[in-house]
This record gives sequence, C-alpha cells and structure tokens, in this order.
Amino acid sequence: MKQAEKTYTEAIDVLKKDNVRITKQRTSLLDMLFQKRDYYVPITEIDHKLRQQYNRMSYDTVYRNVEMLEDLHVVETRMFNNGLRAKYQCDFKHINHSHFICENCGRVVELTEPSIDSVKAQVPNFKIETQNYEVMGLCDKCNRK
Repeated sequence: MKQAEKTYTEAIDVLKKDNVRITKQRTSLLDMLFQKRDYYVPITEIDHKLRQQYNRMSYDTVYRNVEMLEDLHVVETRMFNNGLRAKYQCDFKHINHSHFICENCGRVVELTEPSIDSVKAQVPNFKIETQNYEVMGLCDKCNRK
C-alpha cells in the first residue's frame, strides 16, 4: 500500500475510532480533499462541489463536517484573504508541522521546522507548548503569471 493510500485509510480509521458515521457525504469530502492534498481548498469550492453531488446538503452541513474533521486532526483549515480554506492533513504522527503556503492558489509545501533553540533564546523562561511555522507568498507557478 502506498503512503498516500495508507494515510487515507488512517483517516477513515480515526473517524471510526471516534464513532463518527462513515457517510457518502463525508467520504466524498475526504476524497475531494485527499485528491488535492497539497492545497488548501476554498470552503466555497468544497461546498459547491458537494452540493452538486448531494442537492439536499446545506452549507452548514459542509462547514460542520469540515470543523468536525479538523477537531479529529484529519483536516486543517486556514483563513486566507479570500476566505476559509481546508486541507487534508496527511501526517498523523506530526500534527504540528511547517508549511510554505501560496496565498493565491493554496498550494502547500512541507518545510523542515526551524531550530526551536533560536525561539527559546528570544523568550527565556517561557514554556513553549507547540510550534507552528508558516511562510506565506506565491508559489513558482503563481509567481510566473
């Protein structure tokens, strides 16, 4: 089994373990985000595509499912200038990780985290509990446009 397929199976297992029903709508949401796992996808795009498939599905249902998946660390969300976006979170062993995020298309590139020692030196006697490092800008494709 490829690593990507393994993480998708792990995501389904996380839902089952938390007693979340595996519905067609939820698997469609996961499938959509999994197919674009290197991008933050606008919630409006997710909503539009899912409501084309499931005409009785509301925006609130889409948003609640994204929020529930985020609480389970299966999905990450970030607020961009043009609204909320969601991304499939495929590294269950490293919930806190670093990214370069394209502000235009939402493309994500994983980064090696910078040294925590330099941060600790700037805040002596503080207790650091988590570290998130994000670099925002334009990816190579968007920069060429």
